Amino acid sequence: MVETDFVAPGPRLFDELVTAALRAAGESTDPDRRVLVDHGSANLVVLVGATAVRVSRTEQAAAEVERAQRVIDGLPPLPFAVPRSRAEPVRAEGLIAIAQRRLPGEPYPSGSGDPRELASLLDALHRVPLDTVRADLAHPRAFMGGDAWRELMTERVLPLLDLRARTRGGRAVEELAALEEPSEPSLVHGDLAGANVLWADGRVCGLLDWDLASAGDPAEDVAALATWHGWDAITGVVSPGTEHRARVIAATYPLQLVCFGIVHGRPSAEIDRAVERANRALAARTV
Repeated sequence: MVETDFVAPGPRLFDELVTAALRAAGESTDPDRRVLVDHGSANLVVLVGATAVRVSRTEQAAAEVERAQRVIDGLPPLPFAVPRSRAEPVRAEGLIAIAQRRLPGEPYPSGSGDPRELASLLDALHRVPLDTVRADLAHPRAFMGGDAWRELMTERVLPLLDLRARTRGGRAVEELAALEEPSEPSLVHGDLAGANVLWADGRVCGLLDWDLASAGDPAEDVAALATWHGWDAITGVVSPGTEHRARVIAATYPLQLVCFGIVHGRPSAEIDRAVERANRALAARTV
């Protein structure tokens, strides 16, 4: 089930930000034309015409969405669309709204996908020269504690889990810590799955949500794609070594979500939900 009860700005401030961003983009400000997308933990999105307005939920998220937009606007031409700016950001009371190009396409259903398209997506993404966007990239694994991710998982996340999940989670943490990464990093999108990858006529046509983009192991993106599309869609598309690293990374996903809540100071109810999901996911693992 998609969670929609994350923290959010009040109605007055939200309307003020959306209206100003739409006006800056030359888009209609008629409230009846707005479509609200309310399932992101960091931002709300309003769709109107050719524009998508991203509104930060918190002041911390505001800084991140502005940085991520600089990454998007600095990307070279790609074989799929990205949500480049349509106007300068607008700000109010510590929050930010950014009018972006609204992308066509729909998410691909979970559990399947054309391996050739997935290979093309990975190749195009990981060939982007890092120097074009390096200054604005997120720190690797910043969303889960950055360089302190192992300590965070071990000392703050694992103790929250039930005994069975804690044992399996601890094993996953140690396997990730022991992983040998490639010597040369690539541009990593960081959340390459679900509604962030848009398709039309059997082709990838757009890529959203670059907030977690960093310089790192391309297996991070492989793990996300495989978790959504299925590992069969990835096997043979990437090298055995990359697939192995991706499986190790994916095994920590339930813990990463708890880390995200702690790092970003989320309300206790959000963290509790992440812990519950981690307990279920780790208990379901066969090893």
